[in-house]
Order: sequence, then C-alpha cells, then structure tokens
Amino acid sequence: MLFDTVGPALLATLAPDQFQSTMSLSVSFLRPVRPGRVIGKGRIVHRDGDLAFLEAALADSGGAVIATATATARVISVDQARSAA
Repeated sequence: MLFDTVGPALLATLAPDQFQSTMSLSVSFLRPVRPGRVIGKGRIVHRDGDLAFLEAALADSGGAVIATATATARVISVDQARSAA
C-alpha cells in the first residue's frame, strides 16, 4: 500500500512522456492495523533533476499512523520504461 502511495505522488507531476523507476523503498511498521479504513498520504520531499525523494504514511480511521515509508525514484522516459520490461 505504501508503494502505491509514494508512486502516484511523483507520477502526478510528470509529463506524459515520463515515468518513474523506484530505486529504493524503506518501510517502517509502527503498529498493527485493525479492520477498517486505511488512509494513505504521499508527498515529494525533494526533487533535483531526474532524482526524487518521496515519503508516505498510512493511518487508520482514527488518524493513528500505522506505517511510514521513504523512497528514492528516478524519472525516466516512457520509452526507457518500455524497454526495461
């Protein structure tokens, strides 16, 4: 779920001919999750050229943070993404 939170934060800022390649993802699980709604929030911490540093958090319906993540991604062209698959 955290991967699906940090990725769209960056993707929303890219041009149509750009994509992202995740270079690293680090997750910290802080507490158990209970059945119910889980809310994810992701953001770009810093971007310099083709490198982006991202973070995200998952919270339960009461607002308690249950997990966090940091990620580093590289912005690549869609053609590079297709040829890597």
